[in-house]
Amino acid sequence: MGELSPKLKLGRINFLNVLPIYYPLEAGMIPNPFVIVPGVPSALNELCAGGALDISPVSSIEYARRAGLYYIVPDLSISSAGEVKSVLLLSRMPIERLSGKTVLATSKSHTSVGLLKVLCRLRYGVDLRIETGECSNYAAGSGLPDACLTIGDEALRLGGSGLFPHVLDLGAAWFEWTGLPFVFAVWVVRKETVSTKNGQMRSAVDALISSKKWGRANMGRICEQAARTGLLEIPEFEQYYSCLQYDLNERERKGLELFYSYLQQAGELEQTPRLDIYGTED
Repeated sequence: MGELSPKLKLGRINFLNVLPIYYPLEAGMIPNPFVIVPGVPSALNELCAGGALDISPVSSIEYARRAGLYYIVPDLSISSAGEVKSVLLLSRMPIERLSGKTVLATSKSHTSVGLLKVLCRLRYGVDLRIETGECSNYAAGSGLPDACLTIGDEALRLGGSGLFPHVLDLGAAWFEWTGLPFVFAVWVVRKETVSTKNGQMRSAVDALISSKKWGRANMGRICEQAARTGLLEIPEFEQYYSCLQYDLNERERKGLELFYSYLQQAGELEQTPRLDIYGTED
């Protein structure tokens, strides 16, 4: 008998937004060929670019910056068509009054920072200063900055805390402006891995899509698992997950392409990439 192929390294965002995709894999509902490597989005971006991961969710802006390395996994994303609830600008004043002010932006996500820059420059006409920092450092309410950009589980916790009087959901702001979904993350496969392990990669992509379908069909189970963290109650998680979309259909692709176009207009991207979808490369 020949040796078994080594398992593929799959990145996993360390936030509850991916639980509907990863719980079925991790709990054994969906057989899969993965070793799962957790990390915040910005860390997964670097691990994937460096070849330490074979397949991973990455920030949508990461794909734009290094598209030559990747194929996009078909029909899989983290998106919203309206509120996302876990990407928030928390501020002491309305966004229109933030010109010249400083915003602390999380280092965990590149796409959210890019989206904030696009919205400020092209929609609101606001010129603000962005510094790296975390909102959670100010949870006691002392010396609050003018504004914070927070994402993931921290945003779910702080969004309803009343720490800041103004809360702007960036997913809602994008959708109100463009009428299109916003794609926060896509799953990618490294072209280098496809060239050497294409058969294994096709099975891996099938497992991810099957896991998404299981998660979507069993959201009650997903919400129960999420509530075990103590972050929110089950009804709040039901509301949260109802805001998230995990597909990458035509409207999501149009939203992604528009974001790339706006990033280029805002000076954050040299050129807009083609969406190179795995399975359509032949």
